[in-house]
Amino acid sequence: MQKFEKYQLVCRLAVTINRHFPDFYRQISCLPDYRKRPEYEIRELIVSGLLMFLFRQKSRNQADNTAKNCDYQDNIKSIFGIKVADMDTVDKYLRWISPCKLEQIKQEMFRELVKSKTFQKYKLDGKYFMLAIDGSGLQSYDYEPYQGCPYKKSKKGKKVWTTYVLEARVVTSSGFSVSLATEWIENPTKGTFDKQDCEIKAFKRLTKRLKKEFPRLPLVLLLDGLYPKDPVFNICKTNRWHYVITLKDNSLKSVQEQIADKLLFKDYREQNHLTTDKTHWLKNDYKYFEGIEYKGHTLYVAETLFEKQHKLTGEINKTRFVHVTGIALNEDNVHEVSQAGRLRWKIENEGFNNQKNNGYNAEHKFSRTNFNAVKNYYQLMQIADIINQLTYKIIHIQGFIRNFGLTVNALIKDILSYLKAMEFDDFELIEDILAKNVQLRY
Repeated sequence: MQKFEKYQLVCRLAVTINRHFPDFYRQISCLPDYRKRPEYEIRELIVSGLLMFLFRQKSRNQADNTAKNCDYQDNIKSIFGIKVADMDTVDKYLRWISPCKLEQIKQEMFRELVKSKTFQKYKLDGKYFMLAIDGSGLQSYDYEPYQGCPYKKSKKGKKVWTTYVLEARVVTSSGFSVSLATEWIENPTKGTFDKQDCEIKAFKRLTKRLKKEFPRLPLVLLLDGLYPKDPVFNICKTNRWHYVITLKDNSLKSVQEQIADKLLFKDYREQNHLTTDKTHWLKNDYKYFEGIEYKGHTLYVAETLFEKQHKLTGEINKTRFVHVTGIALNEDNVHEVSQAGRLRWKIENEGFNNQKNNGYNAEHKFSRTNFNAVKNYYQLMQIADIINQLTYKIIHIQGFIRNFGLTVNALIKDILSYLKAMEFDDFELIEDILAKNVQLRY
């Protein structure tokens, strides 16, 4: 790899920030500060915390060990313009600052992406951002880490406390899964933890904040089988949001009865959709039902039988999906709406699963005793994940990864090794790369 290519590679994260979020450093510099004689600037603390996740360091200790490397320190200062702070100092600040401040930074980042129309071509019907909402457990404890932490008790009486989070992510068919809002699920003051009940309550708090922060954002909510309920339909109707929700066989009994009647009298429409990828023939058989009434709501239901046949072996796999929506279904949109409903899994795979198992180490206890810090580390992880996605999903970088037979994790390790083993001291070249107004294509 030539000198210029290496410089381009190690500067790529900074280029992404400069190109997509030109006001980012000013915004984090304006965060509140309680310190009287600080050794580091606020932006140095925040960027140092972000670097731990940008380079997928698995713990504060690993991030500190990396930061002890002199070449790394010098290179980070040359590229990002900051002095790397030790993680204990970062932790002290994260214990103090309100998590809503970092969430505001994250949401400002999304507003910039809306302005630049980064996700424009991935909207449903060219109009609606697809917002997947789902809950997941993160860290587990054998003690109560903070008051109100959800717990479950085994038959033998042993308690296990787990931090649960409800996450709202804008998802796209190309693989983006961008955090828009986070709500922590808490144990009720009285009674035992019921995940479904607590998740619905968190959903109400989350959607209230979403409407306040983004009152005019056109959304279609993608939800799992927990959510086809009258209160959810009412929230969407009040907020003028669309929805596509997984419908389980035991959900909405009266709706299921109407579907059974329509099936009996063949009161439905059908459509087939055929396509292919490199290895499989793909077939979607749709049945869609119109105008099902439920507690003052007009619902539309799409049943999909998805068939995947291997081109060489002929092996066939079949999967059935059923979705309920408030969008009137027709031959022009049933495929797109059904595909949107199936995108909900991206919050589990590109979202939670990626952050738990693919380098971010989301289940690690970055703070064991301070829940405020736990929330802030989680927000830093989401911000870093947005930057990483925008960096490594660029068409040029994807081509580089394919040509060299790399994974994103392997490329990140290579970049980190360059920063630790080489001196990137051609400051004019760095300045030229960072200042160049390149077009980032996805």
